[in-house]
Amino acid sequence: MIACPECGEDGDLRRDKADIVCDGCGHRWSSASGVCASCGGTDLVKRPRPLTQFSRGTQLSIVGWVDVDCCVVCDADALDRAVAAGGPLPAGYIPAAREPRPSGAASSDQ
Repeated sequence: MIACPECGEDGDLRRDKADIVCDGCGHRWSSASGVCASCGGTDLVKRPRPLTQFSRGTQLSIVGWVDVDCCVVCDADALDRAVAAGGPLPAGYIPAAREPRPSGAASSDQ
C-alpha cells in the first residue's frame, strides 16, 4: 500500500494528473517517483509498449513505442507473458505500478 511521505496517510490519496495528492495533509508528490502506485514497492522494470492509432478505417497501426514502468510483483503476469512471447506489453496495457489497483485485483490486458 502506498502512503503519504509527509503524514503516513494511506487511505485518503488521489491521483491528480501525474501527481499523487494526500487529502489528509495536502502534500503532493510525483507518481513517477520509482514507487509502485499499487503496492508501494520499488522494484520496477521498464518494458516497451506500442502506441497505436486507427490509420485507415478499422486498420490499427503501431505508430511508436513508449517504455513504461512495471512492478515486478503487481504486473508479474503481464511481464511474464511479454517475456515468454519475446515481445512488448500489449497495446493499451496500464501497469499497476502507475494506476493503483485494489489489493488482490488481477491485472488485465486492455
